[in-house]
Amino acid sequence: MRDDIVEILCDINPLLDPDDEDMSIAEFLESKQLMELIVRLEDKFDIDIPYEERNEDNFESVDTIIDLLKTLQ
Repeated sequence: MRDDIVEILCDINPLLDPDDEDMSIAEFLESKQLMELIVRLEDKFDIDIPYEERNEDNFESVDTIIDLLKTLQ
């Protein structure tokens, strides 16, 4: 799961370093890129991310994204 998320993130924005613990992914991505991330995660993991879960707290890091996906599966 982690590798798939990292691959998606790097595909959306090659300048992103998903392993940088001091960087917030949600703050680094432009809003259009964040929406692309959500759509691609939904497609890849066959889930629906509800609107109320689409907040920056759930997209701070790869780990928070994994936590979100696990709660939705």
